Parts: sequence; structure tokens; C-alpha cells
Amino acid sequence: MSQLPEVILPNEVITEILSWLPVKSLMQMKCVSKSWKTLISHPPFIKMHLSRSARNPYFSSIVPTRGYYFLENRYSFVHFPVSCLLENRWIKHPKDPYYRLSDKNCRVVLGSCNGLICLAGYSINECAKYKTVWFRFWNPATRNISQVLGSDVYFNDMHISRFTVFVFGYDSSTDTYKVVALSSTGNEMRVFSLGDNVWRYIQRFPFGARPVFRNSSLCDGVYLDGTVNWLAYRSDRNCVKKFVIISLDLATETYTEMLLPFDEGLHVWGNVCVLMNSLCVYQDLKETDFVIWKLMEFGNENSWIQFLRFSYHDVQLYHEIGPSTLFRIRPLHLSENGDTLVLANNQNDRAILYNRRTNKARKTIMFNNISWLSIHDYVESLVLIR
Repeated sequence: MSQLPEVILPNEVITEILSWLPVKSLMQMKCVSKSWKTLISHPPFIKMHLSRSARNPYFSSIVPTRGYYFLENRYSFVHFPVSCLLENRWIKHPKDPYYRLSDKNCRVVLGSCNGLICLAGYSINECAKYKTVWFRFWNPATRNISQVLGSDVYFNDMHISRFTVFVFGYDSSTDTYKVVALSSTGNEMRVFSLGDNVWRYIQRFPFGARPVFRNSSLCDGVYLDGTVNWLAYRSDRNCVKKFVIISLDLATETYTEMLLPFDEGLHVWGNVCVLMNSLCVYQDLKETDFVIWKLMEFGNENSWIQFLRFSYHDVQLYHEIGPSTLFRIRPLHLSENGDTLVLANNQNDRAILYNRRTNKARKTIMFNNISWLSIHDYVESLVLIR
């Protein structure tokens, strides 16, 4: 019996095949040969793999787990494909992969960007007036995590003018990951760059604009394509608020201000979000309707369109509505075909799957508790922590 000839694939074909594989497989394939290890660690390959991983987004969450000794509380990072939720509203937390945090004190997720997770930890002094906040940057897929970085002291009272929130993003012009810290008045803005590992003060919010903070956590605002975006307002002489979007370009560290096509409803509940790589603003309208506005051309305030509107009554949420401060939903994800919108619901910590085509809503059933209002987007990647 003749031996089959050895097939040697061109490097381009090998690269193409490997770029579609999951991170776990690629980490194992680094052991195949030195050339494969070099290829998989090469920045252009990492970027190619990331662009393809982005087609398979995940939802992620930090959940408490019990330790084996002394019932010590620990925290783990769990993630599950968005496609699973869209296909089946009966869902469990996956057990594999199930990444345990190496630092149990860093259990607040400030954001996820290109597969990196920005974790925050903090300690509060004895008089509870100040808290020390620090960061760790983590790639769960490759199990790489940074040292404690960016440690600084902040007022602990959110009503004090120096209360600070953070947003995590990426500056592609310098291949740098950054954390932006914003005070509640907009008078103080700082940027922490991963790599330099230093805080820098930058220009404050545009004069007269004040950020609107909706969350009680450390993070507010959203990252989109090299920019960080906040909902803000200006007050006229009659103390009437005019809502705007303030956008910070992470490369130039300059601001763009965009007017919204409406004001009604944002006084009660609403904020910015990102759906299908577009900046959106959602609002509660008169406690009867939920509306999403979409910016068709970033930076052009004349390109807002009303993307979605539904009645709470039509989707059978009317029986749950109490005071508007108690009933809140937040957009998390829009399916690739644009039909299904995933919404976080603060009542019973569940998600709502709303179909735009049929105007019907389904509610998720979870076998494990999950805080949907603290859910983050996530993609697996090979991105290095430098």
C-alpha cells in the first residue's frame, strides 16, 4: 500500500484557518511548533482573530461562588453566547469555561473592550468618607491579569461634587487602553493609560454642561469606536434642562457636543447605549412607552431617527409598572438581523426579549440568579496586557 504524500499548506491558508478557532484551542496550539507560537502571538494575527471573534458576542457577569475552605466568598467570571439567549430563553450559567478571579477584592466590572476586562476594587476608610479605588486589567480567555494599577483616593459620597465614575475604552491611534474618570459636575476629567500607568488631567467638560449619572455603580457612559459618550444637560435661565450627548475622542482627547431631538422623558429615566455599533439614546415616555433613538451618522446631530417605540401595555409589562423610579429597562443587544432586542429588567433581575417584527416580548427564565442591569458585552480574544 503506497503512502499518501505529505500535504504542506501555505502559511496564508494556515493563518486563515487558525484565525477562526476559539482562544482555548489557539492557546493549546502554541505548543505545536515555534512558528505557530510566533504566529498566534503576532499582533496582526491577534487583530485578525479579534475581528472574527466579534461576530460571536457574549454576555458576561461576575457572580459570587462559595470557596471550599471556611465557606469563603469568591467571585467568578461567567459568560455565555448571546445567540444562546436569542434561541432559548431557558438558560443556565455555563460551567465551562468558568474563570475564577485571582483577586477577590476586584469584583466590579467597569467595562469590557476587545476581550479585556477592566476590574475595579476599592476600600473605604474608617469614617466612610473616602475610598481608595484601584484597577486590574484581565483577559479571562488567556488567563492573563495585570498587577494592581491606578490606585487613587476619592470621596465616598455620590452627592459630593468629586464623586467619580469610570469608563473603559481603546485608543486605536496609539494601540492603548484607557480608563476615563469623570467627576459628577464635569469639572474634573482624567485619563489613565494602560502601559504608561499614570493618571493625566485633561480638558474638563464643555462649559455649562453637566453629566447625568443614572447608575449607582462606579461606571456610567458608553464606549464606541474610540470615543466615550455621556448623557449630559444644560440649564437655561429658567432652569429648563436641555439634554445633549458629550463625546470624548480618546485619540485627540477633545469633545464633540450633539443635541438630542427631544427632551421629554429623560427627566424620568433614560441614558446612552450602543446597539449594532451605533450610538443610541433610550427613554421612558410618560411611563407608558419605551423609545430608542439612533444616531445614523456619528457626530451629526441632525441624523437622529426614532429607531424603536413600543407600549409597555402591548408587550404585557403594564402589570409590573409602579412608580417610574422602580421600573427600569435597559437595552443590551440587538440581533444581527435587527429583529430581536435584548433588554435588561431591574424587576426580578431578568431579561426581556422583544421582537420588533411581531411586537411581542418574552421574559428569560434563569436557573441561576444574575444581575441583568450589571451585564457587560464580551468577546474572547488573544489581546495582550502590556
